[in-house]
Amino acid sequence: MRERDRFAQLVTLLGRHGMRGLSAKLGFGSPDDGQFVDARPDAVVALLRDIGPVGVKFGQILAMRSDLLGPQWINALSTLQDRVPAVPFEEIAPAVEDAIGGDLDSYFSSFDREPLAAASIAQVHAATMLDGRSVIVKIRRPGIGAIVDADLRLLRRFARTAANRIPELARLKPDELLSQFAESLDREMDLSAEGRSSDSIGAFLAPLGVRTASFEWELSGRRVNVQQRLIGTPATDLDRAREAGVDLQAVARTYAQAILRSIIFHGQFHADPHPGNVILLQDGSLGFIDFGAVGTLLPRRRDQLVQLALSIASDDVAGVADILMIWAGDPEVDRDRLEFALGELIDSFKDVVLSNVDLSKIFEQVFRLLREFQLALPPDLALVLRTLLTAEGFVRRLDPAFNIADELAPVARELIAERTSLITLKKEAKKIGVALARATLSTPEIIGQIDKFARTGKIPVTISATDLQILSRAFEKKPASNPGVIPAALLISAAILSSDWPVLAVCSAAAGALMILRTWIHRNS
Repeated sequence: MRERDRFAQLVTLLGRHGMRGLSAKLGFGSPDDGQFVDARPDAVVALLRDIGPVGVKFGQILAMRSDLLGPQWINALSTLQDRVPAVPFEEIAPAVEDAIGGDLDSYFSSFDREPLAAASIAQVHAATMLDGRSVIVKIRRPGIGAIVDADLRLLRRFARTAANRIPELARLKPDELLSQFAESLDREMDLSAEGRSSDSIGAFLAPLGVRTASFEWELSGRRVNVQQRLIGTPATDLDRAREAGVDLQAVARTYAQAILRSIIFHGQFHADPHPGNVILLQDGSLGFIDFGAVGTLLPRRRDQLVQLALSIASDDVAGVADILMIWAGDPEVDRDRLEFALGELIDSFKDVVLSNVDLSKIFEQVFRLLREFQLALPPDLALVLRTLLTAEGFVRRLDPAFNIADELAPVARELIAERTSLITLKKEAKKIGVALARATLSTPEIIGQIDKFARTGKIPVTISATDLQILSRAFEKKPASNPGVIPAALLISAAILSSDWPVLAVCSAAAGALMILRTWIHRNS
């Protein structure tokens, strides 16, 4: 009953923000509520705010998808801030004590009543351990779990209905977006996940002079984490850093190397490295905090990125198109027009000196091209590009003369060395060996099929139900787009499925007649 009431509230919110036409299109309102028109970005942002934590978080995920949404939408969604009124200390204290299994006085010599920050999922308090160490205590808001679970289920229902009824929204792949969103939300709800990421990424970045907070694991779990408080100058206050004599050029280099290397070599990276999550520490090192948003780049995906870079470097436009099509799920596109557009894009920046490369402008062109051809990126790559854009913007603020060539060169050398190392070559040789072994084991079956064909003159053909459905959908969408498909199918079918010449002659005559008839209809329509 509670979910039904909440569902009614969401439908009411659609009407309140001028989206009764959208509600009717989804089947939740009267057909007389108006025609569906594109919702205004500002109205959608207001709607997401009113929905609450799940709406705000989902809007923030959408704000990272410049491959799906234009600048007007991205700018509007980027205004969604995850700031809410704090939960009173009288309600937070019992929640912390329940999570750590004891009174606050048993573990902390002091615990600030006023939070440092309050968000929709958790809020943060400063505290001091009994041994005098300064820590941060992050506690999940009481009751937030039930709210998030219920709203997420309802959002999935809305998304499935929208994808089925509104083609304009189906292009956004709401199921895929919501899967990414659910994973991100589940991770954020588990406060111990932040600690594990901080430890893993921190261990990788330590040799570069980057530190992350250590966690008190005896007190940390899903509902609460207790972490070291890093002391230094916030990267949001660069004037103060300059006055303190901080070498911002050195900070820019360290920061850039940390982001690039964690993405390329570690495969796990801080996905929200904005200045608010960076601290210039007193010992001159760099501190990364708040690992609530973390991205992962699997080796397979990294190899695809390397293939993409090599294709771009060698002017292999077809190779670039192949990778993009794989990422987008191989949709129907005008391949010639896509390759022409990619060629123009590559030509526009291939002769630019690396030190003058502006990633934001390049990404803007790439995103525009992806939207034009409706080629959506996989969520993990969308997060990588958004992270690089965030990092590039911050680096430019730290050092306007930053030379990206100096930072990319050593990374490229290490990547080449890694891919040509004996260990990597040995792994690739092992994969080839396994493939050959599988082929060898299949040899008797292959020979058997050849022998059967030699004896009977027939080739067994299997067509899956999925393939038939795809073919059926193609004809439903574009029944006259390929006038030669049916005649060609008749010819191929006759050749494969029959050695009877009269049957072949009949099929050929039918194919010819169909082609002449369809051509005449096409010319006179």
